[in-house]
Amino acid sequence: MPAPPPSALVPTRVLASAPSLPTWPGTPIPLDSARSLNNFWDGLDLAFPKFDEPFSVAVPLAGPVNDLLGEAERLAPWLEADNAKIAAALDRAAALARTTRAGRRAFAEAERVLAEQGRTLPVLVQALGSNYGEYDYIAKNMRLHKALFEKGREADLAGTLVHELTHVVQHTQGVPSNALEMEIEAHLQDLDMLLELGLKPPPHTFARQALDALAESPKKFIALLQAAVPGTVFLGDSSFEDIDDQLEDDLAEHTRRAAHSKASAGLVPAIERDIDLLRTPEGRASYRAFSKRVLSLLRRRAKSASKSVSGL
Repeated sequence: MPAPPPSALVPTRVLASAPSLPTWPGTPIPLDSARSLNNFWDGLDLAFPKFDEPFSVAVPLAGPVNDLLGEAERLAPWLEADNAKIAAALDRAAALARTTRAGRRAFAEAERVLAEQGRTLPVLVQALGSNYGEYDYIAKNMRLHKALFEKGREADLAGTLVHELTHVVQHTQGVPSNALEMEIEAHLQDLDMLLELGLKPPPHTFARQALDALAESPKKFIALLQAAVPGTVFLGDSSFEDIDDQLEDDLAEHTRRAAHSKASAGLVPAIERDIDLLRTPEGRASYRAFSKRVLSLLRRRAKSASKSVSGL
C-alpha cells in the first residue's frame, strides 16, 4: 500500500479560524488532499461501524447476462478496475445507486463528463484511514477504502460513489478546485441517496453527524464540513479578496515545498489556475452562481432534514 499523503499545508490563520467541535472525539488530521482531493469523511478518526442488522434494500445484480458470452455486462464500464471482483462490486453499487434519483443524476452527469473528456475513471482500492473515498482531480483517479467492498457495505459503497462522482462533475464547472461548496453539495447528494433508499446513516459515522448537523441548521452543517476539511475556500463567508489572499498563501507555501514534495509540485499549477480564474469576471460569476445554487440547496435540505432525523 502506498504511503499516506503528508499533512496538509494550511495557513495558520485558516486553521485558527476553524470551528472547534468538542462533542466529537477530536478533529481530523488535515490531509495534503485538503486541496488536491475532495474527501468523503467517515468521521473524526472514528472506526468503521459494525452493522447489527442487515440493510433493508435488496442489492440488484451486477448487470444483464450476455447469453453468448455467459458473462455479466458492465453497468459502469467507465469505472475502471483491474480486478474482476472489484468491477463486479462497483457495478452492484452502481445498480443500487441508480434506484434513486440522486444516484441516477450523479452517475449520468459523471458519465457525460468523462465521455466528453474521452477518458475513464481508474478506481484504486486502498486503506484510507477515516476516509471512505477520495477523488484526485490532478491524477484523475478515485480511491476507495477497501472496507467498502466487504459484504454488507453495498449502500456505503454506493453513497461514496455518488459523492465522489459529484466531485468529478464539479471540477468541470469553473469553480476553485478546493471550494467548500463542493463538499456541501457532495455530502447532500449522498444523504439524499441514503434517504431515498430508506436507510439511516449508522451512529458514529460522519454521514450521521452530517445529517444531525443538517437537521440543526445550515450553519452547523457548514461548521462540521469546515472542521473536516480545513483550508478550503468558501465564498459563503468570504470575499473574493479574502479568497485571493488565501490562495496566494497556499501558492507560496507549496511553491516553497515543490522541490522536495511531489504533491506540492502538482498543486502549484492547480492553485495558479484557481487564482487566474477568480481574477476574471467570468470566473467570479461562475463561482458566485455555483455557491448561490449550493447554499440554496443546503437551506432546502435543512428544512426537511429534521423530519428525517426525528424518525431515526
